[in-house]
Order: sequence, then C-alpha cells, then structure tokens
Amino acid sequence: MLCVAPAFAKNKCDVELAHGLIITDNEIRIVDKGQTRVQINQDEQLFILGHWVELDDQGTAVIREYSKGLRDTVPELVNLATDGVNLGLSAIEQIVEGMSDKEPEVLKTQLQYVERALMDKFKRGDDFFFIAPQSLSKIDDFFTKEISQKIHSAVHGSLGAILVSLGDAFKSREGNIEDRINDMGQRMEIISKEIDKSLKKKAHQLEEKAEEYCECLNSLDKTEQKLQQIVPELAAYDLVQFRS
Repeated sequence: MLCVAPAFAKNKCDVELAHGLIITDNEIRIVDKGQTRVQINQDEQLFILGHWVELDDQGTAVIREYSKGLRDTVPELVNLATDGVNLGLSAIEQIVEGMSDKEPEVLKTQLQYVERALMDKFKRGDDFFFIAPQSLSKIDDFFTKEISQKIHSAVHGSLGAILVSLGDAFKSREGNIEDRINDMGQRMEIISKEIDKSLKKKAHQLEEKAEEYCECLNSLDKTEQKLQQIVPELAAYDLVQFRS
C-alpha cells in the first residue's frame, strides 16, 4: 500500500464505516438496511437511490480515485477477517467428532451461530466482498469477545452431549468411561486454549492492518468529502467517518 504512514502505526485509528459496503469486479455498492443507496458502476458511473448522476471530467476523476481507495482497502480487510476462522471451525468439529461416534447436534447449531455472526460483519464469495457498518478500531473486540464467546459456548455446549453419549457407552459396558472422560476433558482444555490463541492472533492482525490502513482511510475520507462537494446528495451516505 502506497499510503501507509508509519506515524499511524502506534496509534489507534478511530475510524468507522457508517454503512455496509459490497464490492464486485464491476460494482461498488453502499448499502443501508439491506438496500442499495449508492452504486458505482465500472468505477465511474454514479447512481444514488437508483438515479444516474451525470458527472463532468473532474467528478469522474474523483469517483475513480474514491473507487480505487475502497478497492485497495476493503477486500484485504475482509480476506484477513475470514481467512482461518472457517478452517478453525472445521477443526473443532473434527476434534469433537473424534471424541464420540457422531457430532453432537448442539455443536452444529452453535457453530452455525458463530458463522452467522462472522458473516454479518465480513463476507466474501467468488465474486464479491462485503463489510458491515462497524468501528475498525474495535475489530479486536469482535474476535476476542463476541466470536470467542460463541465458539466457547459451542465447544462447552457440546461437552454435555458427549458426556451423555459416553454415559450410554458406559451402560452398555463399551470401553473405560473414566479414561474417556479424562481424555475428553484434556482435549476440551486444549481446544479452548487454541481457540483463544488463534482468535487473539486474528484480532491482533486485523487491528494492525486497520492501523496500517489509517492513512489510506484518511485519504479515502478526504476523497469522499471532495465527492460530496461535487454531489451534495452523497453527504447523506457518508461512509468513512473519523472520530476525534
């Protein structure tokens, strides 16, 4: 990134995205409550609430600069947020399945909650990136508190179901239940520690990236202000907001 400024690296970048954003190869959409409010086609055609806004050469140059700024920052943040988390969820499922004959339904349900919480904030597909309205200075809280808590609930919630499964095995005299319970407890402890370590690392990566991008976002905010001077209606959909 050409706009990285070391001066920002040691400070919190108190910036937030006030609206959701969807980026595809051909479109950039600013969304609010599931509705597209602003759309940029091919990085140069501007639509507000579905109405085309005709721009002169200067306006077209500014909107290209704005589009480039969004494309340079948002997809990498989304990639960083989603990479590894889904792999981690799969690993949890495999470990828990290894403790009993089948994956407890409670684990499946809880992990779906985790995935939904993640996808509500960050989502990517084969041809799009999505980021929800949020404070980029609090991304670490999302991973170390919200997502961590949900994953812990998933793991410990499934513990009860596995104990029931082991109890059934004990009744039918299959294996040594004490050994299996001790082994399961140790594995659960390892899982919990690994989850925390992984999520803290993810949060730290995102926090560092948000700080690294602070100057980029600051530049993007200035470009957005220039665009709002050319097209005043855009002020109602101010995307990048810095907090003093």
